[in-house]
Amino acid sequence: MRYLLLLPIFAAPLQDAPPLTERWVAAFYRAAWDAETGEGLTHPSGGDALQDHPESFKDFSYRRASWHRRNLEEMGEAGLDVALCEFADNGEAVKALVQALEESSKEFRRVPRVAPAVRDPAAAAAFLKAVPKSYRAAVGGRDLVWLFPSKAPDLRALGALDVFKVGDAAWKPDLEAVTGGAFDGPRDLKAVTLGPGFKDGSSRIRGRDEGTWYDRSWYAAMRIKPRLVAIESWNRFDEGSTICPTKEFEKGLLAKTKKYAELFRRGDEIERPKGKYTSAIGVSYHLKFEPPHEGLRPVDSPAAPFEVVSLAGQALLRAKEVPGQATRILAFAIDDSYAYYERRDYEVQLQILDKGPGQVSLEYDAAAPGKGETDRTRRAAEPFYFTDSGQWAVATFKLPEAAFANRQEGGADFRLVTKNRGMAIRWVQVRAK
Repeated sequence: MRYLLLLPIFAAPLQDAPPLTERWVAAFYRAAWDAETGEGLTHPSGGDALQDHPESFKDFSYRRASWHRRNLEEMGEAGLDVALCEFADNGEAVKALVQALEESSKEFRRVPRVAPAVRDPAAAAAFLKAVPKSYRAAVGGRDLVWLFPSKAPDLRALGALDVFKVGDAAWKPDLEAVTGGAFDGPRDLKAVTLGPGFKDGSSRIRGRDEGTWYDRSWYAAMRIKPRLVAIESWNRFDEGSTICPTKEFEKGLLAKTKKYAELFRRGDEIERPKGKYTSAIGVSYHLKFEPPHEGLRPVDSPAAPFEVVSLAGQALLRAKEVPGQATRILAFAIDDSYAYYERRDYEVQLQILDKGPGQVSLEYDAAAPGKGETDRTRRAAEPFYFTDSGQWAVATFKLPEAAFANRQEGGADFRLVTKNRGMAIRWVQVRAK
């Protein structure tokens, strides 16, 4: 059997580089700001365009080699193998980048290799032509190119480049990856994205939670064991996802990133980060209490809408009908501090209104598919059959080899499914066995 060995090499003395391994770490690197002209610093309608801010605005310009050099050397300090440059189509930024690489190399500074991150193969080609080969990231002798999603991927133009492709599935890459890990967390792929958090000024926010979101994301990545981890981001100041030194967080993530990168390259794992429910005997959602969620919450999605209604003076959770869909679904997410990327047996119990014929199935995110199944994120437990008693009944589901890795729609860990009938519950609880 043949194995492709990834060899991320630094533009620095070999004795300063970490051991070459099959695993490597990259970060998205943006060049969109110029403090001298004000470019990129304010919204078109006015107001600060940055969510995170640099430690200083002195020499804060993508046109300056000194700015790129500072970023590259700090990336080296953070243990990064590759800088994924999102400015391949910006000639001024690329020219300054090359100058910075040359200066750092002459002084034997430890810096990452660079690669273009693009939607257009022509921009990748221009970047690779402008950057000397000694500074470019390569896999098996082929230059690395990260490919973002595109409405009309130009496969013909991409085919003219002899490159190692990572990115969106539409590009038919060597390693498939899904962007958005800073918000959604790592996906179970050979190349994963992750980040410390996300906020772009809209209502779409992933809080940093004092660093625990970043820790959990690295924990998941090490459990997935991909070949590449791409951090979102080194310096997307406008998305609040930076790991570079900032006014808000100083150099707080450089040492942590270096530690996690070294562990990942060695193939090690870390303990699941602790949180509110780490020592809990179980988690629950119970409408008798306010708030009802104790480590377990329903997940609203287009396929699994829900509502809380009152019946005979008691609150209950009810699956809403989806037009054109025979099934009704209630989906739930377990707090990551209780269970996340495990391989353990659990039991789910719930109180459900036993009215009408049919059954309710439970599909859960598992470490392996069930017998005769192929989708481990939809592994089926033994169903509960309604008896039409008209009373509240307790349904119990056994879940062997559960993973609870947030891989169902909306980040859910399991879902309850009925067909051609409604579904209403009062409480649900999860316990490890």
